[in-house]
Amino acid sequence: MVKYKEKLEEQKVFIDGEWTTSSKGDTYSIINPSTGKTFVECQKCDVEDTKRAIDVARDAFDNGPWPEMSLEERTKIFYKVADMMAKKSWQLSKLDAMCNGIPALSHLIMVLSSVPLYKYICTQAKKVLEPKKVSTLYPVDSTVLRDPDGVTALIAPWNGPIWIESAKLAPALIVGNTAVLKPASQTPLTALEIAKIFEKAGLPKGVLNVITGPGSVVGAEMAKSEKVDHVSLTGETITGKEIVKNAIGNLKKVSLELGGKSANIIFDDFPIEDAVNMAAVGGYFLNGELCIENTRILMQERIHKKVAKKFAELSKSLRLGNALSLNTNIGPLVTEGQMERNLKYIESGKEEGATLLCGGYRPQEGELKDGFFVAPTVFDNVSNDMKIAREEIFGPVLSVIPFSTEEEAIEIANDTTYGLGGAVMTKDRKRGMRVAKKMRTGSVFVNTVHILQGETPFGGYKQSGWGREMSELSVEEFTQPKSITADWGGFTKYFVELVQLH
Repeated sequence: MVKYKEKLEEQKVFIDGEWTTSSKGDTYSIINPSTGKTFVECQKCDVEDTKRAIDVARDAFDNGPWPEMSLEERTKIFYKVADMMAKKSWQLSKLDAMCNGIPALSHLIMVLSSVPLYKYICTQAKKVLEPKKVSTLYPVDSTVLRDPDGVTALIAPWNGPIWIESAKLAPALIVGNTAVLKPASQTPLTALEIAKIFEKAGLPKGVLNVITGPGSVVGAEMAKSEKVDHVSLTGETITGKEIVKNAIGNLKKVSLELGGKSANIIFDDFPIEDAVNMAAVGGYFLNGELCIENTRILMQERIHKKVAKKFAELSKSLRLGNALSLNTNIGPLVTEGQMERNLKYIESGKEEGATLLCGGYRPQEGELKDGFFVAPTVFDNVSNDMKIAREEIFGPVLSVIPFSTEEEAIEIANDTTYGLGGAVMTKDRKRGMRVAKKMRTGSVFVNTVHILQGETPFGGYKQSGWGREMSELSVEEFTQPKSITADWGGFTKYFVELVQLH
């Protein structure tokens, strides 16, 4: 039996450097998906609370010290944040596991990846913010520099809370922006802990505000507000489209990292055991609730049956369990609704004629019976026009699609409205790079999966989003380029005289 705290104390929100409750005193419950029991109450903020947080961030940007501080001063605070986060890594991992059901060890990977990200972004900001002299046709001095956007509204998802919150907060704050962070309603706890860490590290009052509540209310108001300069969302594609509609009022900048239906192309020269393992990690990491997950597994015909059989055997052996258990491979899905959604897709796969190799049910015995579990599910002989191959399921439900030639594999991989991730498994270096280049997607992994690094940009093509997170590009994403042209030699007076002569 896994030991955990049955109840946590009621959580508050962080506005203007103070820990407070929602304006109406409303709260909502978070259910631990491993047990099906409520374990904490959080503030249910509304439009009034959102407007207040935005007003505070606006004032902190317009009148506060943060935008005027040197990069070196801001960097010192970031280094303190990174060090404190490292010390609390296991505590933070358990909090997220209790909220969304993803194994705590998986969260630990994300927390420990966030620590160097804060430090890395500081070095990238130094490069991005350095004024750059530009050679011009005329005898004038031209300089290009970058200013912070202003007030940023950061909306995070529930599947990788602390990693994605850090990927937004680090580049947004380091360049001098202020922020209102809205974590997903299901996973607010680590965002509130991050606020405590920044507060302890000496972040000026009002620079970071964290509010909790429904996205349809809080997120919508953040996107609508004319006091917000940039809204950054990681979430579903349908939510991204709503953000764009709401943001049109003041034509604010919008960054979107949205859904995916990534393909893992396995060629017949790749070792079978390695192919099976890569398919498992690429398809089941974070319980299958990952936007970049390789949920379409394309297997070349010569090895298709053998790899599919072994993959199903491996899937059956994976251990389902409480997200806090160190023995758990796959935990419960985040909510009962998400579990039901997965089960409906499974029925759809059966109805459309796909072959169910394993899984396809909700475990209802022992410690699993009250949690929101779905057994690892593999469908074989899936065609790319089936619903389970077209739509983002967000769970441990994977589709095996056979293919014949390299050209056919590329065609299938690209035949989707998404373009976030993808993978290629082959021992042929030239083919690996050739196929990767032809895949219409923001990230491709050759003979590996899910190695998301702070140094490489992350984002998607098509309906997988706008803009990029991580790398130097993420810092640029939260700035506006400005050109300053100065005439110190008197060229302009000759230009004016020339114009007047005509």
